[in-house]
Amino acid sequence: MSKRKQLLFLAAVLISVISVGFYGLSSDGDPTSSFASNTNSIAVNSNNLPDALVGAWTSGAAITTMAYFGGSDSYTRNDTGWVYQVAGNTPSAAGNVVQRYNVNTNVYSTMAVLPYNTVVNGCAVLKDSLYTMGGYLNGSTPTTNFYKYDINANTWIARAPMPGAAAFCKGVGYQDSLIYVARGYDGSAVSGIVYLYNSNTNSWRTCTPIPGNRFGGAFSRSGDTLVYVGGADLSLFYNTTYRGVISSSDRSVITWTTGATCPGITTGMYRMDARPWGCKGIILTGGSTSSAFTSVSNMCYVYSPGANVWTVQANKTTAWTAGQSGSVRLANNVWKLACLSGYSGTATIAGTEIFTDTLCPAPPVTAWCEGFTAVTFPPTGWTLTGAAALWSRNAVSGFGVGVGSAKADFYNVGSGSQQLNSIVMGTPTAAGDSLIFQNAYCTFTTENDQLQILTSTNGGTTWVLLTTLNGGVAGQLVTAPPQTAAFTPSAAQWKYQRLALPVGVNRIQFNAITAFGNNLYIDSICYKPNVVGITNNNTVAKEFSLSQNYPNPFNPTTNIKFGLPSAGNVKLVVFDVLGREVTTLVNEYKTSGIYTVDFDASMLSSGVYFYRIESGDFVQTKKMLLVK
Repeated sequence: MSKRKQLLFLAAVLISVISVGFYGLSSDGDPTSSFASNTNSIAVNSNNLPDALVGAWTSGAAITTMAYFGGSDSYTRNDTGWVYQVAGNTPSAAGNVVQRYNVNTNVYSTMAVLPYNTVVNGCAVLKDSLYTMGGYLNGSTPTTNFYKYDINANTWIARAPMPGAAAFCKGVGYQDSLIYVARGYDGSAVSGIVYLYNSNTNSWRTCTPIPGNRFGGAFSRSGDTLVYVGGADLSLFYNTTYRGVISSSDRSVITWTTGATCPGITTGMYRMDARPWGCKGIILTGGSTSSAFTSVSNMCYVYSPGANVWTVQANKTTAWTAGQSGSVRLANNVWKLACLSGYSGTATIAGTEIFTDTLCPAPPVTAWCEGFTAVTFPPTGWTLTGAAALWSRNAVSGFGVGVGSAKADFYNVGSGSQQLNSIVMGTPTAAGDSLIFQNAYCTFTTENDQLQILTSTNGGTTWVLLTTLNGGVAGQLVTAPPQTAAFTPSAAQWKYQRLALPVGVNRIQFNAITAFGNNLYIDSICYKPNVVGITNNNTVAKEFSLSQNYPNPFNPTTNIKFGLPSAGNVKLVVFDVLGREVTTLVNEYKTSGIYTVDFDASMLSSGVYFYRIESGDFVQTKKMLLVK
């Protein structure tokens, strides 16, 4: 077919009744939804597993109402994931049906209907809200409609319309308040226009456009990088991959470059679907190589925009096009791509197909923790030595989380000391390993109660003093004001302690030395191996920066990235909501560059935490959410 004939044919189809089924697309946002990452994904994505063909496809429940050419996106909360399908052909006319698929339970639910009928609309998720944009109103006219769906209330509300009508548009959520929309087709022309919506101000602006005029391609995001693959322009089909890095100073500025071509797209393709795929980048499925409805694909590829590498995955069981999908991150770094309904080339697909992979699992950690949950004291394997009966178990716990702690009774025992000796820890520690615990203490008046911490490399035969925490020195042991009654701490009267351990330590001793002061409590004693630490990404930093941790929310590990344009001392500290220091991640001299720090919160309770960086005059604080 000549180029002119292709143009006339595609244009004719576009203005015909869309409900017979043609260009289908859906959107995507961040699978963790509540807080999208602000990571510089131009760095190479990596995976500890072999990349090719490690995932597997399985079949799920049949969708309640078959649909294609609709919008879709995913939402995750507390390790449960859902994929929403919004409007589309259902299956022979533009609809307003909204369906939710629970990836964990394999169950569909029908939600509140969209206030207008549409097809080829886009979707994106921010926090606890799902947004849908554009499409063919009633299946015939491109619209500027933009609606917000409250996931908790199951209600829709109209928001500020887009600056221009858009069909075959796709949306991508970013951070917790921004949505990028690849406009696609406005009813008369195809463009590379990208709109940016700010949910805080309910306003729109125009971004740096995609280099080529496209519609019907795949649009997704990995970290700070937008990815647009394939598409058509009313004349030709394309196999181009565009990568767009979002500016950290002006979110409407996108630096686009051309990336590697997907090996599964040789002559051009559109009507594919792409989703975020954790540390690997994005995952791409399906599509059509021509305007014929029978031309469908079962390809599945993963693309790392940083490494600029495509990796083949196991083929989707059913070839499809114009379908809806979403990716979710579940517990233990398990990711699932759920493909909902769609078009097989001859009919609407009734079933659900799920692709599962474990992405970038954390290295194994041979750590131990003691929370004094058992009524028996000392815990199994621990021992008590010394003359004074100081140590016992108490029902209060660190930060009010848990059921017990170890109590040193400085209030009633007049003098002496008693040692609480840990179980043998097993593998000796290496350089950088830490002892972490919580303590609560106040003086009676001005007493000098002490907690000595000693270490052993031979299972307790001999001991070496590591440090002495003194109740008479501010900041060492005291967590509450003096009081003359026996001290029982509240949840707010605890603090974290973190001490570096010498190489070879395999047992720890807590020696309580009373001066007839007030009670001391310790809890959540953990040995933390230094498995990952801090790494230099060997990238030049043009300015000081502190990125949003990724993933966020997280459970229990996350990455924090910061940039130093010049060498200097850096301090990176984590605090809880009461402003108490949880841990110091970095406190040392660093050369210029971009660094990544791994933070393990396995010993912490769920909740909001803050991390702050200080380097020279640069000080910045960000918030993160631990969800267990």
